[in-house]
Amino acid sequence: MGTNYTPGEVLRFKIAWEKHCEEAKDDIDSPVEEFQETKLIEAGGDEIYEFDMEEGDELVFSVDAEECVDLVICEEEDFEAWADGETDDEERPLPDGYWHRTDVLECDEYKFTAPHQACFVLLVVNWDDQPTEITVDAAVWAAEK
Repeated sequence: MGTNYTPGEVLRFKIAWEKHCEEAKDDIDSPVEEFQETKLIEAGGDEIYEFDMEEGDELVFSVDAEECVDLVICEEEDFEAWADGETDDEERPLPDGYWHRTDVLECDEYKFTAPHQACFVLLVVNWDDQPTEITVDAAVWAAEK
């Protein structure tokens, strides 16, 4: 930009910049776990995503679906009890959980903070009589110490 640097000055700036970048990469936060998946959920089916979380860890996620789905975040034991429940022709209630959303087509970014250490499940339920494609994008961020 109108400044004439010598080749030696350019090299010193380059080395200093590379050192700065190397030191800074240790300061960049990364999620403990992250994934993105697109899949088909059959009619009347469900899909689960399990996350082993410590108290204070934060799950940040979004879900997009072709047809309306219901979302629940619950503990693994609550999901298992729900999954083992008797099914009939009527819709059964969703499992007890910490977070619920119904009739979701496209959701903005949601956040869930683990109240204690446990395996938490993000449950996606397709009550429709047609399969639906969903895309789930999720990341778990460690609690700030």
